[in-house]
Amino acid sequence: MTSKFKLFAVVGLWFTMSAATAAEAFRWDERVQRGQLDNGFTYYIVDGKTMGNTVSLQLVVRAGSLDERDDQSGVAHMVEHMVFKASAAHPEGVGKYMESQGWRIGKHYNAQTNFERTLYQLMADKKPDTIAAGVNALAQIAGGAQIPADALERERQVILEEWRGKLGVRERMDRQRRAMLREGSLYPQRPTIGTEASIRTQPAESLRKFYQDWYRPGNMVLVVVGDVDAKTLRTQIAAAFNGLKPAALPARNPADPVLRDQLQILRLQDSESGTSQVGFVNRFAVDKRQDDEGLRARLVDRVAERSLRALVRQAAESLPAGVSSLTSSKGELGEATASLGFASSVAVGSHQAGLRQILVMRERVRRDGLREDDIRSEIAEIRRLNAKGPQQQAARDFQGWQQMLVGAVQAERVLQDPQQKQVQIARIADAITPAEVNARVRQWIDAPDRAVFMLAPGLSPLTLPTAAEVLAVQKTLAAEPLPALVKVNKEAQAALPAVVLPEIESSGAVVRQDDLGEGVQRWSLGNGDVVVWRHTPNDTVMRFAAQSGAGYRMPGAPGWQWQLAAQLGNAADLEGQERGEMARWSTANKVRLSQQQTETQLTYTAQVPAAQLDDLLLLYAAGQAQSEISQAALSDASEQLARVSARRPDSAGDRASREMSRLRYGERLPADAMPDVAAVQELDSQAGLQLVRRQWQQLGALPVTYFVSGPADAATVKALVERRLAGISRQAVSASATAMQQVGGYRESRLAIGIEPQGSVRAHGSQPLAWSPERAMRTAIVSRIVYRQLRTELREKEAGIYRLNYKLSLEPQGRLTSELSFTAAPERLDALWASARAVLEKLPARIDTAMLEEEIRQMRSDESTRKTDATAQFNRLQLSYARYGDARYLKDSQQLAVGLTPESVRALAQEFKLAGDLVVVKVLPKDAVPQ
Repeated sequence: MTSKFKLFAVVGLWFTMSAATAAEAFRWDERVQRGQLDNGFTYYIVDGKTMGNTVSLQLVVRAGSLDERDDQSGVAHMVEHMVFKASAAHPEGVGKYMESQGWRIGKHYNAQTNFERTLYQLMADKKPDTIAAGVNALAQIAGGAQIPADALERERQVILEEWRGKLGVRERMDRQRRAMLREGSLYPQRPTIGTEASIRTQPAESLRKFYQDWYRPGNMVLVVVGDVDAKTLRTQIAAAFNGLKPAALPARNPADPVLRDQLQILRLQDSESGTSQVGFVNRFAVDKRQDDEGLRARLVDRVAERSLRALVRQAAESLPAGVSSLTSSKGELGEATASLGFASSVAVGSHQAGLRQILVMRERVRRDGLREDDIRSEIAEIRRLNAKGPQQQAARDFQGWQQMLVGAVQAERVLQDPQQKQVQIARIADAITPAEVNARVRQWIDAPDRAVFMLAPGLSPLTLPTAAEVLAVQKTLAAEPLPALVKVNKEAQAALPAVVLPEIESSGAVVRQDDLGEGVQRWSLGNGDVVVWRHTPNDTVMRFAAQSGAGYRMPGAPGWQWQLAAQLGNAADLEGQERGEMARWSTANKVRLSQQQTETQLTYTAQVPAAQLDDLLLLYAAGQAQSEISQAALSDASEQLARVSARRPDSAGDRASREMSRLRYGERLPADAMPDVAAVQELDSQAGLQLVRRQWQQLGALPVTYFVSGPADAATVKALVERRLAGISRQAVSASATAMQQVGGYRESRLAIGIEPQGSVRAHGSQPLAWSPERAMRTAIVSRIVYRQLRTELREKEAGIYRLNYKLSLEPQGRLTSELSFTAAPERLDALWASARAVLEKLPARIDTAMLEEEIRQMRSDESTRKTDATAQFNRLQLSYARYGDARYLKDSQQLAVGLTPESVRALAQEFKLAGDLVVVKVLPKDAVPQ
């Protein structure tokens, strides 16, 4: 299983520095209540009376795939699945018991396994009986699982589909990177999900053995966060977990790689990858002692890593042609091992140039060290963060407590008392010296365990250097003067005059004003644009959207060219500016415009405080009137397109997408194909630049409808609109973007082109259907029900899939659209698709009443929130104007849920033809037998 409740890696200073010191034992944060039962089972409780109605219960088992024996591949993950089956207290299954409590997998409970641990998560309401049920369910997972052989045979199919669903270019490239970075450890040999063979053959006895070995009370921890009665909860935990039998754990497999004196030269390449990169990695031991010296070492590491990053950023400001980036990063590889890596993104064929830049950077650090001002700056940043530490911990919310506490428990660290931690970090930071930091970074760079790696897009030719050649270049560089860095004087840089955007004064005006109802006004501008304005005094920000018909289905050029022109134009500087000045202005003024382009529309959105509305409108107007795409920006974009084009043109994903377009649009097939290498080279020219600039001007010439809402008064907003927007030049355009419409009927295609032992189905549906707000809401309910019914049929009954995607939408343009996709075993793909289609065909008769009533309750709850949500109301204003030309939807939406009944949903479902107007593409492995 995978988790919906993601635990983000906490890299903040205040967490990573937690450890026990030799001089003074770390004190736990007093808000964390801790306890340990006689059998060694440990629990942590954070009782927050202001944390709402939800309580988080998380069971951490300190065992993962690294703890498997050689003959147990995949067992840790398979156990995670099987503990939800029959248990001592719930022979019907712990999972079924949890469902009977109203908890849904993915929404309320889930689990995940990684190399080092297994985590079980439950979100429950704070009612005492509910919490007690949750504690007891987790106790059954911890010690009551029976792992019956017959249930395992059925669950194998689900786990196989989970394995199959992860296959693809990302998984293949991750596997190559893991083999490189963790060579000499068990990580490459212990994939968490196992292998196809191990999933098919592991006996139930092997799972029970792993469960008996590692699911022991001293190896598990319960973390509870929320508004709970801690005293009652302690009693419940003792009653549920005291019966677990303690036992000594088996010897753990080592997590760290064996380091050697070596220089590996490695190729990382895949036919479907578009990455073009070169890198150099050193691996070395690090000090993770949980004492005062270990803490000092980690602080020095932090300063060294960040100061190095600053130096590398400066070097990256002047790179040769073909090398587009230079970065450095440090990462953990095990319990006491880490890596330092330098990487360059390069154009196809420029790998040697990228490698030379890395070697020059390494020699520069070895010879000259880090800049002292960067080191001092990072130490000052530690002091700044340390000063804020107690205040930040005091303000920690429900989600923050979950992440921090579970992270500390998993790392077996103390979540330390804020005041004690602050004193300790301050003392250490005051004693760190530049010499110590430079010694550390040189220690990393001189570590003898080294690897050079290169990635080329697709199967592009790639000539690797030999280790002797790399060492020879290093030796030459060590004896030569290094090219000077472009010096950046920080004081001079800080003293640079602020970027000032030119005044875009308008000679236009609001020529007409109309009342659209619900406090909404329409201002028609002299240039043909329209502003839809709504005063929302209780909002905290001004909301802005600018919409035009400049979608990527504009006539005259393929879609990718219109997309490129829009993206480059949005990022462009103004005529006469230095490159990056617009971005510098945007950062300094904290005003950013987001761009989104669809088939038929180009939209800009932003939110700013009322006092900055003028800045926002000036930024938009300047970009529309005076932005100029540069040759350098086009060259960068062309280089990225070249990497994509260098992939094999017959990759399975690209071919399946082209086939889907052919089925959907027939003879009206759009020119969606990505350019080939020749087209990219032609684009990166003076003629190509003029073409892209003309396309950007065409996109900007189309009339725009603006939506503005917020607490500012109407007179102020109108004055700014007249000053900034009404004078933007618009031109009469003969044609705008039009959406492609799927051809009616059922069509299916089979492609035996996959390179993985995986079959996949992608289906798109489309039928004309009248839209209304009420019908759209009922459609959303049907979408949820169809998803649940498909999941029940294909996973629970057929055990044929692990994950599926389904979405059903009623679009304001008057079309019902659907998307369905899943992966499965190739030999079962047709049967599973037949089952899925049967669900779609029989929808009205198969709508379960209990499920329907549950989804209606959820929709009403969601809608009550949307009524007061400013973002939702702003979106509905745009929808209302697009659909009706007025603001009626703002009023009508207040009553949307009133007529929401089971009968109304069923009646609408009768109009759906979900299995009729449908196009399907099935992808099978290359060696699949034709049907």
